[in-house]
Amino acid sequence: MRKALGLLLVVVLGLGVFGCSKPAGQATEGEKPAAPKYPEKPITFLVPFSAGGGSDIMARAIAGVMQKEGILPQPLVVENKPGGSGSIGYSYVAGKVGDPYIISTVSSSFWTTPLAGNSPVSYKDFTPVAALAMDPFLLMVKEDSPYKTLDDLIKAAKAKPEGLAVGGTSGLSDDRVCTALLEKQAGVKFNFVPFEGGGDAMTALLGGHVQLCWASPGEALNQLEAKKARPLAVSTEERLAKLPDVPTFKELGYDQVVFYQFRGIVAPKNIPEEALKVLEEAFKKLSESPAWEKEYLEPNMVTARYLPAKEFGDAIIKQNELYTQIFKDLGLLK
Repeated sequence: MRKALGLLLVVVLGLGVFGCSKPAGQATEGEKPAAPKYPEKPITFLVPFSAGGGSDIMARAIAGVMQKEGILPQPLVVENKPGGSGSIGYSYVAGKVGDPYIISTVSSSFWTTPLAGNSPVSYKDFTPVAALAMDPFLLMVKEDSPYKTLDDLIKAAKAKPEGLAVGGTSGLSDDRVCTALLEKQAGVKFNFVPFEGGGDAMTALLGGHVQLCWASPGEALNQLEAKKARPLAVSTEERLAKLPDVPTFKELGYDQVVFYQFRGIVAPKNIPEEALKVLEEAFKKLSESPAWEKEYLEPNMVTARYLPAKEFGDAIIKQNELYTQIFKDLGLLK
């Protein structure tokens, strides 16, 4: 009888133990379930411009390096949504409030299109993630252009005001700023023709639809290597190491034409703090990666400038103030 009672007690206790157990990861009553670890799925990396431009080149380099280096457990999927000088793509991203599964590139139109009154959203509608780089501008002509030097170009522009078409991106953009700076100091006037992206402006140049275009070194690289286009000058303080034969505007006497484009990453407003930390850390690792240096910064002749989320947010405000003042000084804004 005692043996039977003992055996029954063991069985009852065993059932109690197994009955109280829970599958791994399942919360018990009153306990909050563990939050899923971000990111659980691919992240859309939206480029608000056409393929082939500077933003597109940067985004695809970022996606490639991050996947190769295993920086994020999920891939960044690059998607182009051009139109409205960036306003269509930026408006789309801004509309995804709280969604950490979409991010976007930042380039000049992030500031300038809203300042021109051509976008329903502004920098205030985004979460800063990280700043990454600054790139200069090359003033490009076709390889067979009659303008062999900047001096040739300025002489022709003075002889025929607004007779030379220069391609760029959007009405108020870094391309427009560089054009205006050169016009002001050289005493000339060009016919500025805006396109949806740097790739489109370069295509227009090669097709003979414009005589000049502004391009970041990354945008111009393929055409330079193919000897389809050539630069007359670059907007840096000193010559680029990879283009030692290209003079700066400054050394040619146009010291006011020194300008760089600020590039970075933003997300929609109100994304979870945990997701922002993951993204911020991922872009920090990217900026420290030798692959990033080798595959993007060096070949595209870009200057590294990493800033974390908070500092990038402060820099965004300062950059907006800078553009506002430049446009007012140039008479492009009232």
